[in-house]
Amino acid sequence: MIVTLIPRRRVITQYLAIVVFAMTTVVSRHASADELADQIRGQTTAALDALEQSGDFEQAQAALQQQFDQVIASADRKDKQLFRDAAFALRMVRQLKQVDEAVRVELLKYLQDNAALATTLAFLIKPDRDDPAKVYALLNKLRNHRADRLDDYANLVAAICVVHEDPFRRRVNENVGQSPDALAIFDYFVANEKRMLFGIRDVPAELLIYVVDTTASVAEMTWALSRYAGDPAVGARFFDIEYDLDHFRRGQPKKVTLAGYNLPNILRYGGVCADQAYYAMSVGKSIGVPTAYASGRASTVSHAWVGFLQARGANAWWNFDMGRYAEYQGVRGNVFDPQIRRRIPDSFISLLAELARTSRADRQAAAAFTDAALRLLSGSQATAEPTGGFVEDAPRPARVVEDLDVETILELIETALRISPGHAAAWMVVRDLAENGHLTLTQKKHWSAVLHRLCGSHYPDFYLTILRPMIESIDETTEQNAMWNKAFALFADRHDLAAEVRLAQGLMWQNAGEPTKAGACYEDVILRYANAGPFVVTALRRAEKILRTAAQGRKILMLYDRAFNSINKPKDMAGPFFRQSNFYRVGKMYAQRLQEAGLHQQAAAVLRQIGSS
Repeated sequence: MIVTLIPRRRVITQYLAIVVFAMTTVVSRHASADELADQIRGQTTAALDALEQSGDFEQAQAALQQQFDQVIASADRKDKQLFRDAAFALRMVRQLKQVDEAVRVELLKYLQDNAALATTLAFLIKPDRDDPAKVYALLNKLRNHRADRLDDYANLVAAICVVHEDPFRRRVNENVGQSPDALAIFDYFVANEKRMLFGIRDVPAELLIYVVDTTASVAEMTWALSRYAGDPAVGARFFDIEYDLDHFRRGQPKKVTLAGYNLPNILRYGGVCADQAYYAMSVGKSIGVPTAYASGRASTVSHAWVGFLQARGANAWWNFDMGRYAEYQGVRGNVFDPQIRRRIPDSFISLLAELARTSRADRQAAAAFTDAALRLLSGSQATAEPTGGFVEDAPRPARVVEDLDVETILELIETALRISPGHAAAWMVVRDLAENGHLTLTQKKHWSAVLHRLCGSHYPDFYLTILRPMIESIDETTEQNAMWNKAFALFADRHDLAAEVRLAQGLMWQNAGEPTKAGACYEDVILRYANAGPFVVTALRRAEKILRTAAQGRKILMLYDRAFNSINKPKDMAGPFFRQSNFYRVGKMYAQRLQEAGLHQQAAAVLRQIGSS
């Protein structure tokens, strides 16, 4: 799946360098699509070759930006390679411009000679999240030690560079793991490539970031590999760890923490769910399986489980069921994204499995078309008619935000998603267009249908994330309510998402001056989902505010009474865990309201039930 990089010219004249940076070569108005593509590729190649000699990254970026704008405005949308080549060159130069001036030209030459690595890293870096200076500094370190091997392992190297640009640590309750050195991680996976379950070279870099984000030492990974190599259901290792009931029930220090936190000791001494999940996750990474530590909160206590990639033939999927007990099946799980270092819903990770079905070239092409859409969305003007010399009947150039060409943006995004449905950044463009009021009702309905078809049943959290701003930006309350009800009907088995929809509906009715309808939405959450997650607390607070505004204080007590008495009391749980439960939190709130009403005996009775005074 090596991407063909645009051809290079090793020798260019000083005259050509001056011409390339002084002006954009005029493309004939009557040029064919193939001629246009060849001319733009020639300009791009010349710009990169000239840059090697001049070192003027500012000027090169301006020239490449102009050429990319020309591609957006004039190129055939079927020419995936042209979009990819133009977007890649611009990305790489823009990123290298931020690198230490002493090494960036040398790095440019190295990347020009290592096509797979150059394109993979350029498209993996997130402009708004990663620091290119640090990413390429790490690449330079790896180059200094393993220069002749990096291109063969382009996906692995790119993943390491975006994850370990800064020291990587992972906290598991009271314990903190520190990742090995980046070079040691590279050497471990290369040395053990044949023993990795999915191999290394052909696993997408977007998935490998969930392999290289290990915080187990090389010695621990080697130990795990010797025990579990080839395990296709590595998530089941969650259950290899004996639960430390003394810690959970009586709050005693965990045995594994006292002994020293590492994989062999976790297996020997056990732990709680966080340690079970960490163990299974770390074992998975050690044998080359993308894994993630997931957590969520039901009505009682927070819980951790593990997600891991599975595959059969050409199909791949994430399994987030191991350790996710029945009471957490309807609860949103969150995972830590090691590249952006933020927590995101587990279904965002599940979406990455779609990338395993696409080639590296197609994944990059989807990113390139998304870049093109973002270019139009930014409000920057594309190449002007007099300079570009567009072919007849070509798409119009980009226009400023005041005259935003939404149809063209959506066309580019639809092209990206046809190539790679798992390219999340393309979906985010649709979300942002909706959020900023740029989509018509017809467009929202169309894209909500597309979204449901591609993501609704398999990635419901992601589906709701993109759908929500489409609905919330609808001006007509009745129409908005109809779409919320339609979304609610889709989440019969996902109580957390159903509750989120009802809470959003309640806020909608509040903003529309319909407190009775808003209260009905909050009451629905309270009555249906008191044992399903923490959202009952939010619903109670909002409903209470409505009742206080309406001077219906007695109904507040009735509401809390119904909620508290419908929540199951957790059993056999130490104090810190118990106080996370809905039973304790709602009980505490209920007792306070009773005291405020002068019902001190009833308040004391509730406090006794929750073990508080």
